[in-house]
Amino acid sequence: MNNRIKGIGCLLLVFLLLVGCQSPNNQKTEPVQRTQFVLGTVITVALYDNGSEELLDRIFDRLLEIENLMSANLDASEIGQINLLSGQEEVVVSDETLEVIEKGLYYGQLSKGAFDITMEPIVKLWNIGTEEASVPNEDVLKFKLSKVGYQKVVVDTSRRSVFLPEEGMGLDLGGIAKGYAADEIVKLLEVEGVSKAMLNLGGNVYAMGKKSVDQKWKIGIQNPFDERNEYFGVVAISDHSVVTSGPYERYFEEDGKRYHHIFDTTTGWPIENEIASVSVVAKSSVDGDALSTTFFALGVEEGLLLAESLEGVECIFVDINKNVSLTSGLKGNFDLTDTAYRFAD
Repeated sequence: MNNRIKGIGCLLLVFLLLVGCQSPNNQKTEPVQRTQFVLGTVITVALYDNGSEELLDRIFDRLLEIENLMSANLDASEIGQINLLSGQEEVVVSDETLEVIEKGLYYGQLSKGAFDITMEPIVKLWNIGTEEASVPNEDVLKFKLSKVGYQKVVVDTSRRSVFLPEEGMGLDLGGIAKGYAADEIVKLLEVEGVSKAMLNLGGNVYAMGKKSVDQKWKIGIQNPFDERNEYFGVVAISDHSVVTSGPYERYFEEDGKRYHHIFDTTTGWPIENEIASVSVVAKSSVDGDALSTTFFALGVEEGLLLAESLEGVECIFVDINKNVSLTSGLKGNFDLTDTAYRFAD
């Protein structure tokens, strides 16, 4: 059996981190920045005004706080306790955890289950991204899938309690927590008077402010067919997030077949479609995080229809034939730079 684990750490190329920031007199200014492994990924924070090591300490302390509340891999976290006590008793949680769970349930309903925060039993069964990744037994998979269903989650907002009614159920906020964390850091920076910053939470990018007075940040979108962090196009943003999902992010190969980490919530198997990647541009990073997975699951036609119906949300689809489809709001604000790609009809 050939079992090869793959992963790409950076999903978007941030031009800022490659070329620096130009000051008005055309001199490069270096940010106060730090890179650290938190929330299960590599996170880089670069502050371009009013930055300090003390502020970076507070930012990464906040990220660790969110991880310790919401990680499904920590038994002592609030999510860990909810999962351990599934089928037994409710767990009273913090306002932060409750907010993210409710946001996840909202996107479960909006996507008609294509996005589901109760996929933890399936995620743990496949173990993609670890040395234990393997194709599961079909009977075990079906049993685990019977424990999935966002509609089953019982939330009492007045008591801030969460209950999973069936033993073996589990929550996994991996598809939404990084977005929440990015938004929380932006709030912290705004309070501290920072107006120009770049956050990269394992490919979940938030560009705060502008690169210069009259120039937005330019974000290169990862080429999903190239593991060398090449880009195929560029989007210009300010005070917005760009989040990308694709089967190239984390996967393993077994017996010559590739299995990736984005699952069909109705079968428990990795989604098989013609999508190579989806990038979502949104004011709120938590929305972009959930929607990137949702749009990937829905496919180009349904995904574009949903995106066009949502205020302040744009997306970029790439299919396996390198056709690029955009929502209307990105037309004129996205440059295709790789001649191997073309805009879809």
